[in-house]
Amino acid sequence: MRTLVEVVARPGPGGRTVLPVVRASGQLAVRRTGPTTVHLVATAFGPLGGDDAEIRLVVEEGARLSVRTVAAAVVLPARGESPASVQRVLAEVAGELDLQPEPTVVTAGAQHRALLHAVLADGARLTATEQVQLGRTGEEPGRWTGTTRVERAGLPVLHTTVGLGPGAPAWLPPVAPRAYASTVHLGAAGTREVGDDAVRLPLVDGWVATAWGDRLIPTLTRLAALDRVTHDPALLEDAR
Repeated sequence: MRTLVEVVARPGPGGRTVLPVVRASGQLAVRRTGPTTVHLVATAFGPLGGDDAEIRLVVEEGARLSVRTVAAAVVLPARGESPASVQRVLAEVAGELDLQPEPTVVTAGAQHRALLHAVLADGARLTATEQVQLGRTGEEPGRWTGTTRVERAGLPVLHTTVGLGPGAPAWLPPVAPRAYASTVHLGAAGTREVGDDAVRLPLVDGWVATAWGDRLIPTLTRLAALDRVTHDPALLEDAR
């Protein structure tokens, strides 16, 4: 199934954000749920192997947009030899974008590829999270590949690809995490910080933090600890 979502955020009167374009087709619907927030709602089961989803986001200067999902995405294999499902998020940001979907669960036999490509103007702010669990309880893991590319004013800030699950080159037991979480933030400086199975690395005017483990909830707890260091001034001073 082919899915296309388009959202445009534009500054309006009195400092408000207006959304002149909010539309979707295919496997997702999009609903405005707050002054600057939209939620993506699944209208079909999946994604299934071979599904292709593209989410286009434009945030103009002076506007804010928060994107959420109402539930986790459960990736399932198609019958027979299952091709990968694909989701691409393409963002043009001159204002502020906060992208925090619910987790992606990749079931046994399924393959999923996720891409975030964000192009930022000078002064733009971005927060983007990724949460992945390979396999449900008592189930073998599926395979997930995630690529994040962020550019600011025409220059690359971050370009990374992570592959997890059977067949991924770096996924070699016993170092084979089934849970992965990551946050990229541009718009505020961050320091280097290392935790148990978690790390935060500084970027130009930002940072990227990742955590990994066997289950997602403890992994998210480790990631949140690094984020707390970033936003608590006293802890940030200690980290320095």
